Amino acid sequence: MNLVLPIPLQLPVLYLGSVNVWLLRGDPLTLVDTGPATPDALATLELQLSLQGLTVEDIELVLLTHHHLDHSGLAATIQARSGAQIAAHRSTAEWGRRWAEQIEREHEFTRKLIAEHGVPNSLSSEVDRFFTQISTQSQPFETDLVLSDGDRIRAGGREWRTVWRPGHSTTDTLYVDDEADEAFVGDHLLAKITTAVEMTPTELPGDERRRALMEYLGNLRRTQVMPLRRCYTGHGPTIEDHAALIDERIVFHTDRLERIQRLVEDGCETAFDIARRLWSEETAAASPVLVVWEVLGHLDLLVNRGKVKTEIDGGGVHRFRPKSLRPPRGVSAL
Repeated sequence: MNLVLPIPLQLPVLYLGSVNVWLLRGDPLTLVDTGPATPDALATLELQLSLQGLTVEDIELVLLTHHHLDHSGLAATIQARSGAQIAAHRSTAEWGRRWAEQIEREHEFTRKLIAEHGVPNSLSSEVDRFFTQISTQSQPFETDLVLSDGDRIRAGGREWRTVWRPGHSTTDTLYVDDEADEAFVGDHLLAKITTAVEMTPTELPGDERRRALMEYLGNLRRTQVMPLRRCYTGHGPTIEDHAALIDERIVFHTDRLERIQRLVEDGCETAFDIARRLWSEETAAASPVLVVWEVLGHLDLLVNRGKVKTEIDGGGVHRFRPKSLRPPRGVSAL
């Protein structure tokens, strides 16, 4: 089987430095992900395509791994200029269709979430800045080919199986070539950094939210047993041994759970208090949304395992306390 390897077109993105946009030559000529909706990203895309003897207008299909701005931001622009079809899992399609409503809903939810978890009012402007970036660097889009888990799609002369793997986001999708044992994995698994998970509301009534890290780790284990020899990522280099890398990620989260449990036992009561100890005052203040998401995901696991309990005080703040103190390190309980 003669395979044409995908070509990464790296586009600028604020937080991670660059995002991988993959070019699949073949019928139909395909881009996997797009980069953010910024002038710099569009100019870089045009330049990188020109180096391949192509233009934006030549693109026939845009295949999205998830809805985040750095992966779907330019989808509508590319579609308008080229007439390309957009293909995505139905969760991504729905997010693109309800773009303004989704951003507003998640913005309101996140302001409430960080207040409930100890972030002072003086830092609420950071939440507004976070969502301003989302709204200015992404666009609504209409999906032509709405995919479900297990559906197959032709892209770049190859057949890809759709695998829904929510965790990092609610819409994470892998596209797997079962003949070549290769997959586009977006941000589900990254070679150089640990994938973050976002806290968003569920579709249930009331204040229900995702237990995102619990969901992510379960889906990571499902990916680990897949017979993949190469994973094309959303950022950074290609992964050649995904199973070993997932073992490393599990160890990382196990160590972080241990650290957070110790901090709760030492008297840290809110997710933001823990974040200030895990990183620094400056880091926590600069990125309150991201650090609360990270800590809260691990607290969910500790609560689920009965290691930590949570209470809501009179001001509506969620406070975490140890279920029972463990013996000091090196001392075994009889």
